[in-house]
Amino acid sequence: MARELILMWRFKMKLVKSNGNDYAFGLLGKGVSVMGDIRFEDKLQVEGKVVGKVASEKGTLIIEEGGRVEAQIDVGVCIIRGSLEGNINARSRIEIHKTSRVRGDMTTPVLLVEEGAVFNGSVGMGQEAAARLPEVTESKDSEERLKVKGA
Repeated sequence: MARELILMWRFKMKLVKSNGNDYAFGLLGKGVSVMGDIRFEDKLQVEGKVVGKVASEKGTLIIEEGGRVEAQIDVGVCIIRGSLEGNINARSRIEIHKTSRVRGDMTTPVLLVEEGAVFNGSVGMGQEAAARLPEVTESKDSEERLKVKGA
């Protein structure tokens, strides 16, 4: 059974390398369904369906408009244009576009939500987000000025 799943994965997953770079990305096209854990390095684009777990240390997960993901996600960047049900941990940022339907909890230092997007869940912003908060400093003129950390 495991051998059959591996062969099915090889034929339905498309790996693309750009010219001259070691940058590669995976594409799960329309009509493709994957159940289980997925680990990737650079970029994974989902146009089909994924059920399980998706993980990448620094990679970018893109869920396209027709894509449906029911998974626990742990990635660098998550860009959502399709449907997502599950919790997300993104080390850099999460983007929820107007065509998205998202249900689950999110943890990220940066969250972008486009007008028209549907999101049901909670958002937690960790220490990295707190480091970007403005701090009030006093100038020599005793005026208060805002200085943004990390900018």
